[in-house]
Amino acid sequence: MGWFGSADVRQLLHNKFVAVLGDSIQRSVYKDLVKMLQDDAFLSEAQLKRKGELSFEKDALVEGGELDGLHNETTFREVRQYRSGHHLVRFYFLTRVYSTYLESVLSDFQSGPQPDVLIANSCIWDVNRYNDKHLEAYKTNLDTMFQRLKEVLSPECLIIWNTTMPVGYKDSEILGYMAHNLRMDVVEGNFFSATLANLHKLDVLDMHYHFRCNLHLRCRDAIHWNQVAHREYTQILLTHIAQAWGVEAPKDKMLEETAYIPGYTSFDENGINDMPDFFSLGYYTDEKTINSGAASPFVTDSPLLTANITPGYFTSSPGPTFTRPPVARRKMKITSWRGGRIHPYR
Repeated sequence: MGWFGSADVRQLLHNKFVAVLGDSIQRSVYKDLVKMLQDDAFLSEAQLKRKGELSFEKDALVEGGELDGLHNETTFREVRQYRSGHHLVRFYFLTRVYSTYLESVLSDFQSGPQPDVLIANSCIWDVNRYNDKHLEAYKTNLDTMFQRLKEVLSPECLIIWNTTMPVGYKDSEILGYMAHNLRMDVVEGNFFSATLANLHKLDVLDMHYHFRCNLHLRCRDAIHWNQVAHREYTQILLTHIAQAWGVEAPKDKMLEETAYIPGYTSFDENGINDMPDFFSLGYYTDEKTINSGAASPFVTDSPLLTANITPGYFTSSPGPTFTRPPVARRKMKITSWRGGRIHPYR
């Protein structure tokens, strides 16, 4: 994986329109990308927690959020946009992978401008808020969404489907009394979404696989992730985009700022913290559990990955999975697919 600095990101996405669709995790993906287009600093905890604010790092709230009142219902809407002279990044909050609202988003794209890159994910709301116990509606909606994306978006648009990152249990949950196991549903939903996306010839990035051993970077709500995880997430995305476009990514390196992030201070030779503090996260109750050598579901956080399902779903080697054929790489250089400045939001 390459490691992009802010200047590299501005160069890679010069005169490009990037659209991000999804839930609060994808909002943080959008925010970290907007941050990297301006400087190399990490997001703050407050920036990660806020939603629907009128402005974030020179972006603008276009629809929903604080303009319509903040709530957690399935009718919640939030459209954000960051625009500079040569960059456009837009975020649409989704509470369901396919709906009449998604059709309105697609109508935005039809009226222009069309995105050069579309990054999407939706799962946790789908399986947790619509009483879809067997994920039947989710599977149908996934197929419809992927078909509609291919119908509406330009063939030149790079469509990236991200699988959902691992979720866990909250400290207050008693495992034996849980009526709904979100962890298992996410793994099942990831399998079906990755399978369908691959059948539709979309690019798939298996973020569940990438972060399965980085659970120490997950927040205490067992769903969201800290700023270090989101910077790594952004780097994986940028590396994939560069490879899809035949651009030579910067050589692997770690920014020094990671050393100053709380909870991210023990590094191996690759700059990765490989010793999670399981005690402080509440995953284990005593040292005996760890030293017993017994397998724990918290190690991989993927209990449904059986012998016939390879981690990563479509490849036996670690890393993002690509559905596009390999292309000849070129050194990164400023290019313009539009031949002019980015259009404003319409």
